[in-house]
Formats: sequence, C-alpha cells, structure tokens
Amino acid sequence: MKKDVLVITAVVFVAFVFLSAPVAGGEDFYAELTIGKPLIHDNLAVYPVRLPGGGEELGEIITMDEAMSSGKFKITELEEGADVNTLEVRNDTGKNVVIFAGEIVRGAKQDRIISYDTVVPPVGRYTVDVFCVEAGRWTEVSDSFAYKKEIAPASVRGTAQGDKDQGKVWEAVSNVNAEVAGVITQTDALTASYDAEEFQEKAEAYEKAFKELADDDDVVGVVVVSEGTVQAGDVFANHDLFAVVWPRLLTSYSMDAVLSEELGDVPTADEIGDYLSQLKDADRVETYADETQNRSTLSNDEMNAYELEYDGKKMHVNVYME
Repeated sequence: MKKDVLVITAVVFVAFVFLSAPVAGGEDFYAELTIGKPLIHDNLAVYPVRLPGGGEELGEIITMDEAMSSGKFKITELEEGADVNTLEVRNDTGKNVVIFAGEIVRGAKQDRIISYDTVVPPVGRYTVDVFCVEAGRWTEVSDSFAYKKEIAPASVRGTAQGDKDQGKVWEAVSNVNAEVAGVITQTDALTASYDAEEFQEKAEAYEKAFKELADDDDVVGVVVVSEGTVQAGDVFANHDLFAVVWPRLLTSYSMDAVLSEELGDVPTADEIGDYLSQLKDADRVETYADETQNRSTLSNDEMNAYELEYDGKKMHVNVYME
C-alpha cells in the first residue's frame, strides 16, 4: 500500500480510536466506550458513543475554523504552481491545528476536500493532500480558500479515503449533486448541494433533532444508520473536540440521510457494538508515522476505518461500511 505523506516540513496527522457497546477485550480505551440508544429523525438514526468522564485532554490544539478566524492560518494553491491534489498551508497561529478528512475548502482554482486527518504544526509552511470536488472549474476566484464549517458526506469522504482516486471522487460528487441539488451545475461543485435551499431546510430539521448530543459531557462520538445499515461513524479523543466538530458532522450526515431512500430497520445498540467490535481484529496498516502522530487504516470484509493518534493518544477515528 502506498504510504500517504504530508510534505514541506512536517505536517502530520493522527487517526483516532473506535467504539463499541462496550467491546469485550482489546484496548482498555475501546472497552470503556459504550453505545447508547439511538436518536431518530426521518431517515437517520444516530447512536451516541460515550466515554465516562468525557475522555482525555489533548493539549493546545485548535480546529481549522478557529485557526482561519484568527487571520494567521491560510490554505492556498501551491506557490510554485497549482496542483489538483495538493495545497499549501501556512500556519502562523503558534498552535497545533487539526484539519479533518472531508472538510471542504472553497475558492482559489477549485473547491477541495482534505484527504485525511492532519495536525499542522504551530509555525511554518506545509503541503496537504486534497481531492477536488468541483470538476468543471480551473479558474482562480480568490487568493486563498475559505472554510464554512462543512464536511463532505460519507459517500464522498469515504471514497476519498478508501479509493484515493480522483475520478471516483468526482463520480461520487456528481451522484450527490444529481440527487440533492436535482441538477449537475456547470462546474459540478459539491457545494451546490450544500447551498440548495431544499437541503438547508432538511439540514435544519436534523440539527434540531440531534444537537442535544453536544450537551452530553460523556459523548465522544456517534455512529449513524440509514437504510438499515451503518453509513459511518466518528469518535474523538474527548467530548470537547466532539462538541466542536459535531455541528459540521451533523450537516454531513444530514446529506447522507437526504440521499437515502428510507430509514430501514434500526439495529440495537448491542448490534452496533458487535459490528464495531470487529475493529480489534481488523487488518491494521500504518500509513504515516513521525514523532508526534500516526495514521493507520483498519479493514476487513465489512468495514474500513481510518485512525489518528497524536502524542500517543487516540484523537479521531472514522469508519465506513465496505
């Protein structure tokens, strides 16, 4: 397997751990995680993943929206010449900045999504791998990218993380636009679906149904089900990080729900736990490691998971059905 890297000086990423109901055996961290009864709205069932005490602190790490709002963190096309699958990151915040797989950045020559979770060191210029989610544009509309707290739906970010194929990502984006926006726009931008009035109305309803999870201090992640199957799951090191990321993840999951035909059968929490317990025996491949972070993939015939560790602690893991 090709190892993914972060270039220019030392950008790195870490994937996090997963969950269960609780999972018997395996690491103590996994065994401490429990899955609660699902909250349900329309085509989406959301299972809270809890960790007593709300998890471990990670030190001074901020998310991309906080970094960008400071004016000291910029993402741009490469200075030496734009490349579809690589962008430049300038971090002058003095803090570590975590950027997550699937986060959408708008502008420059074309919209992109981040390829994999990455912790950007406090000061310096770095490069980060990305995928284009706007196939029909290669003209500059801004000097740098903007971030509107959006994460691509599981169908798109899972394709990017799993297949690592730009053509398949474009195909996934086109499928979303055809279903959600009802039309493929001239540039086939994924953001057309997020901007569609009909989707925004539905997303608002999902937000009202599930926003309470951010107020439960023991919740560190979620697993989501639609059409009777697990669509995706995201678990974080602690509640504070989950609470910050949850609103944008919820928009992502809302898009997946809109793409689904029905809710389908709703598994029990124990059934979700049994499914996720397979992670402890899944094939593990380390794809990146340095002195502060590691990325690994976990896979078997039924799932693919992407795990990030930072400073020896589990930071984030996301899982998709195979």
